[in-house]
Amino acid sequence: MSAVGQGRESQGSGPSASKTAQRPERMLTLLSVATGVVFAFIGSTVGALYLGLLSGLPVDAGAGLFPSHPYLQIYGFIALFVMGVDYSLLPRFKVGRLPSVAFGYAAYALVSLANVFFLLYSVLPASFPYVTAGAFLMLAGSVVFLSQVVILVLRPSGGFPEANPLIMLSSVSLVVLSLLLGAGSSGFPIPGGTFSPQMVYLALVGFAGSMIYAVEIRSVSFRQCNYRKWAANLCWALQGLGIGAIFVGVVAANALASLAGAILLLGATLSELASIKILELAHPLMYRPAMTKMHFRIMRYNEVCILLASGWLLVGSVLGIAWIGTGSGVFLVKDSFIHSVAIGFVGSTITCFAPMLLPGLLGHKGPVTGLSFGPIAVLNVGVLIRVVGDFQTLTTSSPPVWESLSGPFILAAMVWFLVMIRGVGKPAQAAVKAPPKFSLAESRGVAEGKLTVTTRRTGRQVTLPIWFVAQGTTIHLAPVNGSATNWYRNVLKNGSVKIAIAGHDCAGTARATQEKDSVKRVMGLFIDKYGDRNCRNFFGDRVDAVVSVQVA
Repeated sequence: MSAVGQGRESQGSGPSASKTAQRPERMLTLLSVATGVVFAFIGSTVGALYLGLLSGLPVDAGAGLFPSHPYLQIYGFIALFVMGVDYSLLPRFKVGRLPSVAFGYAAYALVSLANVFFLLYSVLPASFPYVTAGAFLMLAGSVVFLSQVVILVLRPSGGFPEANPLIMLSSVSLVVLSLLLGAGSSGFPIPGGTFSPQMVYLALVGFAGSMIYAVEIRSVSFRQCNYRKWAANLCWALQGLGIGAIFVGVVAANALASLAGAILLLGATLSELASIKILELAHPLMYRPAMTKMHFRIMRYNEVCILLASGWLLVGSVLGIAWIGTGSGVFLVKDSFIHSVAIGFVGSTITCFAPMLLPGLLGHKGPVTGLSFGPIAVLNVGVLIRVVGDFQTLTTSSPPVWESLSGPFILAAMVWFLVMIRGVGKPAQAAVKAPPKFSLAESRGVAEGKLTVTTRRTGRQVTLPIWFVAQGTTIHLAPVNGSATNWYRNVLKNGSVKIAIAGHDCAGTARATQEKDSVKRVMGLFIDKYGDRNCRNFFGDRVDAVVSVQVA
């Protein structure tokens, strides 16, 4: 995605083309995500082996580790993955930096150590309270994480204020979840235990779901839909009420409060889907004239992943309401709810956004080659086998043997996905060709140029990045702050300018105008090239003047 707005410091009309300095939180992101994936492989492998045992296969390897399986999946994989991405993504949302990288590493160390204790819980004798120790390490790590999030979210910079409450709710949910886990493992009575439907709701829908909602609303430009603000606001309001009701249901052992919370969270889900216009077809990506086959592939990839993730979330929400409403741990409802949300929803969402976000967060290019529908297809086949097999238990005393295929499918999807990630961002090898002769008519595929103007006071020349639209032999420019923009004032004093596009220089005399019809017409050309969403976010309603340059 374009880093819209980063060029304002120089008062240009486009984002800076210079490479950003290596951000220190990138290594923290890479470390957290990698560690989370390790815990995911351990947890998923143990879960797959145990499912095979339940299905009647003669395998007991790893069965003793199964008590650690849910801990590693929720507090290892999901928690570390979400936190790791957040440490790079949230500063970008706020056009700033992480408040303290050291605190970020502290949170990573605490959460990672907590999961080591959860793993030891299944390996070593129960002479030490491993779960309790891990729970309070999780609590300490989540409090540190929350402090970082609060500082970032309260910064006035960054758009999309509707996403800020969801980001806060996510980190608060992790703190509440860790606190309840510590209390439950220390003897506090939690109905249904530390993996009751309420606790799973707080983990998967409260923590992971809130952050996913925020990222989807913020990153809806992947699908090029203009999100509905009223629905986004309703989403975080219902999400907050739902999380609060679930918490009350746990602490007060009130089944009605828990059921109300599950229904409120379903309402938040529907509001979020309405906000990102889930039922609309995806529109072209940002620079519409520059669309390539890869752009269309990205567009369809995002749409397929988000639709599948949303479908599983709705299925899981209905199952979760049934689980809480009946107050029973029926294998069908419990297992299908957990895997629909944890693997179907969260897994499909990670499969969607990771190839788009991780390369940029780590300083690499976005998808150029290597993007495959294979991992998302195999992952969803694995979840489907699991859920259909769970329904089979209505007529049998144990899961069918073929349900054990679910685990290998999910593991295969994870491996394929990691292999795919390695290839994302690497340009395809192509034969070296002589560069074609540049034509201004072909510049529609170029997102950014460089404008050189003469300063009105010192007479020296300055160059800055700028967005532009070419029409015939005329280049149109739009000052980001309208007639108050510094370079626009320089042009009024000296109209001789140069514009570099894709390494080719164009020179001419700039003609400025504040005539409303002309401004409206030129801004229409910008919207056609860069997309309505980008133009509204970057220019807002500040453009009251435009500049046209006739070049040879």
